[in-house]
Order: sequence, then C-alpha cells, then structure tokens
Amino acid sequence: DVVQRTFDTIFETLKNGNRIELRNFGVFLVKKRKKRIGRNPKTGAVVPVPERLTVVFKPGLGMKKVFR
Repeated sequence: DVVQRTFDTIFETLKNGNRIELRNFGVFLVKKRKKRIGRNPKTGAVVPVPERLTVVFKPGLGMKKVFR
C-alpha cells in the first residue's frame, strides 16, 4: 500500500534527523526540547521533564493562503 510506504519513508527520514519539505504544504522537522520542570495536574507535585526530540510542522505559504 502506497500510503503506508510513504509514511514509513517520512518517519525514517525524520528519525535520521533530516527535514521533509513539501512545497506549498509545509515542512516537517525534528527539534530538541530542553529539559524543564513540569507539574502533575492532579497532585500539583513538581516533576522533572527530561530533554527529548519531537516532530514539528511548519505550514507553507500555500497552506497559509488557504486558511486565511
């Protein structure tokens, strides 16, 4: 199935630290989030949140124009 293979390729590319740019749609990239102090909303206890990698999407001009 073509869609699943496309997603697998996107995931593998991001996993290797590369960015994916789809013209007029947007860019997917991996960013490092710094460690920080969080709070458990149920108990209010302070919880350390470790540094981690996350995927970020930035919409392209074509997408921004559609949703203005």
